Amino acid sequence: MSTSADYDLKERVRAAVDILDVIGQGTEVRPQGRNFVVRCPFHNDRRPSLTINPERQSWKCWVCDIGGDVFSYVMQRDGVDFPTALRTLAEQAGIAMEEFRRGKKTKPGDPDDRATLFDAIAAVADAYYKHLEHGKGDQVDLARQYLTQRGISDESRRRFRIGFAPDQWSFAIDHLQQKNFSGAVAEAAGVAIARGSGNGHYDRFRGRLIFPIHDLQDRPISMGGRVIPAIAQRSENSEAAKYINGPETLLFRKSQQLYGLQLARDAIRHGGEVLVMEGYTDVVAARQAGVEPVVAVLGTALGEAHVRILKRFAHRVVLVLDGDDAGQRRADQVLELFVGAGVDLRVLTLPDGADPADFIHQNGADAFNELVKQSPDAFDHKLAKLSEGVDWRKDTHAASTAMESVLGIMAKSSGDDIRHEQLIVRLSDASGIAVDRIQRRLDVLRSERSQNSRKPFATKRPSRSTPPPRPAPTGAAELDVNAMLNGMADDDDESASPYAPAVISGRSAGTPNARLTPISGIDRELFEALIECPELAGMAVEAIDPSWLSSNTAQMLLSAYQDLDLAGRDLDVDSLLLMVDNEQLKNQIVTLQHRVGLRSGQSSEDADRRYTAIITRYREREFESEKTRQIERLASATLDDDQELALLKELLEAERFRQGIETPTEQEN
Repeated sequence: MSTSADYDLKERVRAAVDILDVIGQGTEVRPQGRNFVVRCPFHNDRRPSLTINPERQSWKCWVCDIGGDVFSYVMQRDGVDFPTALRTLAEQAGIAMEEFRRGKKTKPGDPDDRATLFDAIAAVADAYYKHLEHGKGDQVDLARQYLTQRGISDESRRRFRIGFAPDQWSFAIDHLQQKNFSGAVAEAAGVAIARGSGNGHYDRFRGRLIFPIHDLQDRPISMGGRVIPAIAQRSENSEAAKYINGPETLLFRKSQQLYGLQLARDAIRHGGEVLVMEGYTDVVAARQAGVEPVVAVLGTALGEAHVRILKRFAHRVVLVLDGDDAGQRRADQVLELFVGAGVDLRVLTLPDGADPADFIHQNGADAFNELVKQSPDAFDHKLAKLSEGVDWRKDTHAASTAMESVLGIMAKSSGDDIRHEQLIVRLSDASGIAVDRIQRRLDVLRSERSQNSRKPFATKRPSRSTPPPRPAPTGAAELDVNAMLNGMADDDDESASPYAPAVISGRSAGTPNARLTPISGIDRELFEALIECPELAGMAVEAIDPSWLSSNTAQMLLSAYQDLDLAGRDLDVDSLLLMVDNEQLKNQIVTLQHRVGLRSGQSSEDADRRYTAIITRYREREFESEKTRQIERLASATLDDDQELALLKELLEAERFRQGIETPTEQEN
């Protein structure tokens, strides 16, 4: 989308939703003066500490030190980037984002219309749920019996909306046709398959338990089906896979979804830990036993997108694996992925080849939780597996291979980790190689990796003699904001999102996302003056050199003002919040606005005078910096006598001019 269309869409969406409704979904909102308060979902809040300002359509939690507008709230709540939050709210408001895009337009009923697919998949999921809940017949009885055998209660069945797809060819298709959905829509939603003859469709899920897959807004986006043995034995499809998932669709990407995350999100955020399992029934059994921070992958290996999602909510991930050989291989496959992402990964291998559902059913939640507490660090797990059957002092080749394997993985994470130091000591004890030699080898591997992959970030500062750069009409200023964020992110994480959530107290303290430095000092005074008196912002855009500002945060905010000015928009807070996509910067704006509100009517100087004084202080600071640099040149003994004399004369004249004293040349004139 173009910058103009993007801004127009954000403005329309913000006008169509009420922040009170969004934050108040599923929780009690209480009035407090002109504002409202609610328990903050981002920390263990015993009394309401999140304040909502309905006039400004903003929010702030001072305990977490986060806040912003309705977009940043959804970003924090769901752990998503700005475009996803924008789409979520647009869909909630019934606004078609495609109207603001070039190219093909969609309309209700089309197979490529997202709203249509949401409605279709929800209708089918609800039909399957009601069939298991109220249906009659041998197949439904067998499905219920199977759930009972697996220890899944009616309460859990209802919580996860588990359903049953009868062993019929067109149950889902017929249901959708009754609601005026076409076969093409059923196929696009992933619940039907086109016949090879090209004539019609048939149901994808038949004779299976149905586990709907929800997004973070708790909307069904796909589903998985589990074979019921007693029904499969009767069926002509008796050799079918035990589990099948819906296909990739406009709504569903296996590599970007985790089963049960919408239910586990709050428990994960509060505890800072998530347990990743391998099946639907594992998650259902764990939740039923009171183990809440659990999710499952969806028929695919854990990948980079999954890691990015989990990092938004937790700093520790426990990979719960079946105790078979396949489980061990999966542990090795994901170890490097997590180490490179800077996540604390633990590996829990269940005893006797058990899966989580069976283990919890047989031993209870307490025994399972104890295993979770004792789960080894992934490095320890890796080292233990590599050490099996290896004589470190005699089997030189095997010992060297094991050592290089462990050090190669360690080289992908930072070196300031006590666990790494401990592991190096263990490697030394096991191999007989001195600690310093192992450390030197690790340093070499890290250096090689850094040289091959590190991409330095540099910001070109404008000359002090030129006016501040203006953004190009294509939205260059907005791109510069994102570039600044990328520059502050971990260089080793090239996929780091410019919209990554802030690391806040009480949540994910170990998550390595960069946090913006709060705007302070003279910079804060400047932007508070601009917020208080937006008319000054137009002058500031022309007068302020970005190099004067003390932090990237302040430079990003000035860049947003520049972008607004170039687009001919109002330079007030509402427009500023719409222009800025980054949730941390939105928080900074709301915090500045709050400070201005608290000081309203108390300042002895008006905003114009304060602004003039601020500009003077910036120029004074620049003058002092330049004078210091010139004095250092004089003291460096690199200039000849004539150069020193000329430079000293320039310094004296500049100082006299700054103090308002006429120079000799002026007196002669």
